[in-house]
Amino acid sequence: MRLFPLLANLLPYTFLLSLCMLMLPSAYANQLSQQDQIKKSVGQKVILDFRFYCDDGTSSKACKNPVTTLPDALKDLLVTHNIGGVILFSENIKTNKQLIELNYAMQQAMAKAKLPPLFIAVDQEGGRVARLPSSMLTPFPGNLAIGASYYQHGTAFAENVAKGIGSSLSSLGINTNFAPSVDINSEPKNPVINVRSFGGTPSDVAVLGQSFVDGLQSSGVISAIKHFPGHGDTQTDSHTGLPKVKHTKAQALKGDLLPFSRIISGGNPPGMLMSAHIQYPSLDSTTVKDKQGRVMTIPATLSRKILHDVLRNELGYKGVVVTDALDMAGIAKYFSPEDAMIRAYQAGADIALMPFTIRTPQDIKVFAALMGKVSERISKGEIPSTQLATSLQRIALLKAKFNVSSYSEKALSWWLSDVDNKAKKTRNIQIEKALSKAAITTLFGANKLPVTQKTWLALMPDALRCLALEKSLSSIAPKIGMACLPLTKLPNKATFEYALKQADLLIVGDISPQHAVYEMKGFDNEEALAARAPLGNVHNFIKSALQQAKKQGLSTVLVPLRMPYMAKEMQPHTDIAIATFSYNVDSNIYSPIFDALVETLLGLNRPNDYVPVQWKGGSK
Repeated sequence: MRLFPLLANLLPYTFLLSLCMLMLPSAYANQLSQQDQIKKSVGQKVILDFRFYCDDGTSSKACKNPVTTLPDALKDLLVTHNIGGVILFSENIKTNKQLIELNYAMQQAMAKAKLPPLFIAVDQEGGRVARLPSSMLTPFPGNLAIGASYYQHGTAFAENVAKGIGSSLSSLGINTNFAPSVDINSEPKNPVINVRSFGGTPSDVAVLGQSFVDGLQSSGVISAIKHFPGHGDTQTDSHTGLPKVKHTKAQALKGDLLPFSRIISGGNPPGMLMSAHIQYPSLDSTTVKDKQGRVMTIPATLSRKILHDVLRNELGYKGVVVTDALDMAGIAKYFSPEDAMIRAYQAGADIALMPFTIRTPQDIKVFAALMGKVSERISKGEIPSTQLATSLQRIALLKAKFNVSSYSEKALSWWLSDVDNKAKKTRNIQIEKALSKAAITTLFGANKLPVTQKTWLALMPDALRCLALEKSLSSIAPKIGMACLPLTKLPNKATFEYALKQADLLIVGDISPQHAVYEMKGFDNEEALAARAPLGNVHNFIKSALQQAKKQGLSTVLVPLRMPYMAKEMQPHTDIAIATFSYNVDSNIYSPIFDALVETLLGLNRPNDYVPVQWKGGSK
């Protein structure tokens, strides 16, 4: 792969065309028109998802055939358009061998065509955002659990979790991880960030975020910090809408922007940075018209003031900027794929992530037309040639720095023999167990631990969490009896009252915000799912259950498994509150979080007393 110097005073299209020629096989490039050369270069500025693909006449919307091997049509698409990268989802991932062969096939296709290697990316943050199954890679408890461990263990878990993730991804052929999230946890009702944040203190988030970046990149995996300029103080999920942050510029500098600023200026800046689909008027109040002609404040992903003036000029970021997925409602609801790509590139984004859904041969044709329209607009000057050239250079330099081409240079057999590294798996499991124990935090009632009761009644958010708690208790303290009622469908009054009379300890687990059905992993029956109670109803039931237990003289334990905010309301009715900041349970119904919880209740694990968010309320 050839690199090129960035020269300041070159004729615009002379430089651009020479750059295009460098990124393509010379014999091939000489046959291309100027627009075709631009189109090939723009391909480097795209990361696509190949989640499903059907070539049997199934419509794009109906196609649910997962891409676990590389179809010829998708291989041709990668080569024809000189695509810069691919993002993987859980649908693409079944086994170690299958994933290695898929990634190797994609990289080999580019190498044989003498094209730049692919960024092969994934969202593997740890915790609830983990694309790889637990059988392939330990999910770890997640960022807020790491934040809870900070004042006792410093950055040890941030770095070691990231190294564990990075070394596993690297051996599987994944060279880019869209992690960590360095958003500040400053809004209790945030539906999308919450436990994905390291906490509510910007300086702590910065330190832990830098250590996570260091761990990933020392393992040979590019880190993409997100979601710039900060998605923490929002009540809307940008997957479904367009959030607005109302902080002043001064607040932004001291809060949302601080982790980005410090990590960027550190000794090991992240290779990538991901933009957020949010409105941030104090950073850019420019208005634009959406595809319906409605006037709106420009989203950060499409804002030159945010991605160039703030990020490049004020914070000094020199790496690659990738958009969050452009098919998310925060962008797709307001802009066509063509306009979104052009506006993102104009703003200063180097890579458009998932600008178009490809599921069928017809989609491939429409995508080719989209690339033609985008390249035509670029060739007509909608993006300055020097800006495009600089962006392409950043992409090429990053691929060279992390030696992305090296995966296809080794034999497939080498990677297949390396992946089942038992020592690596054992180390990851040990880290997961240690972090689970370190993250367990008493919100109140620590002086009432350990519990000595021998007959427990548990209320858990769903059947899977019931089974996991039962499994942990039976393995750690088999002489203690326990019944567990899932709260997917609220128990009827008679069932609950009968169970309560048999117990001398009530333990209530809560997941707030309410978790998704897919996180239940099919352990709840269809009737329970159909009658699933809204979170408000669940909290009303929990409050009533705690009150009734106290009237009967039972000891009560509240366990916020995700965010701890509801503990304030429940405190008058609860003896002990223990936060875990994670609710992971694997396919074998095992959870080190529930092991750590049981051990803490029985006095076998000393809990932490540092809470990384302001769970009692107060000003943001």
